[in-house]
Amino acid sequence: MLDRQQLRRQMRQQRRQLSATARADAHRQFARILGRTPLLQAGRRVAVYFAYGHEADLRDVIEVAARRRCRLYLPVITSFRHSRMRFVRYRADSVMRVNRYGIAEPDPRHADVSPVRRLDLVLLPLVAVDERGWRLGSGAGFYDRSLHHLREGRRWRRPKLIGVSYDCQRIARLQPDRWDVPLDGLLTERGLRYFARHSTVALSFTESS
Repeated sequence: MLDRQQLRRQMRQQRRQLSATARADAHRQFARILGRTPLLQAGRRVAVYFAYGHEADLRDVIEVAARRRCRLYLPVITSFRHSRMRFVRYRADSVMRVNRYGIAEPDPRHADVSPVRRLDLVLLPLVAVDERGWRLGSGAGFYDRSLHHLREGRRWRRPKLIGVSYDCQRIARLQPDRWDVPLDGLLTERGLRYFARHSTVALSFTESS
């Protein structure tokens, strides 16, 4: 079995090999699929992200969510050393700044900051994901640290965690680390899949045609 760094390299290479057309088609599918669910209802607090490198892009999803009058939030890194971030309100006219990765993020001095437990939905990027809902991220640990309360006995119902990826990023099995937080669901260009939250068995795939 590949170690995590080897798996990251392999999966990133697969992701890079997707054509621009295939990626653009997938991005439109993300928006179409989510738009047919109750996840983007008006007033919902939804955390999105701006894609880094070849991550699955949410620009079309953000447009749909804004039209539906969702309250959008973006992750803002507050400590690179300690892998900490907050979720800050994002609007089309938000005052933005660029972090050390070159990713635009809203300036928290000019926007509302939401406690993570008040978010309804978090859409997460990933490098790979297995059939039980375990996610392999970039390795920095920002999301796992921010969402650690969901590991503690499964008592918390919010936020719902939906990973976003291209279908080629799915793998059969990933050995989770003790600090990993499992996903509630996975969005790919082929559909939206929900996982069993209280066990390691995946529920049936809910495809959107």
